[in-house]
Amino acid sequence: MQGRRFSDTYFSMSALPNQESHARLGLAIATKTFGSAVARNHIKRIARESFRLNQHVLPPLDIMVAARAGARGIAPKILRASLDELWHTLAKRR
Repeated sequence: MQGRRFSDTYFSMSALPNQESHARLGLAIATKTFGSAVARNHIKRIARESFRLNQHVLPPLDIMVAARAGARGIAPKILRASLDELWHTLAKRR
């Protein structure tokens, strides 16, 4: 089966079905995009927490989340809302 891609201004997601009974998360936060480890880890924490809160609605997929340059310096509340929207889009398009 083929994977699917979803994106917005702040994040890009790739999803591929897996053989597990649950969704799994992978993160790609580029040093070139965010620079410092503090900034990269901040984005990772936001993405992991958002995944944790939404994984119950997701089908069994391997999901790779990549942060885009637009996410730099954006308020965490906006980033969480962006991720929530992408999770729900992904869940609807099984």
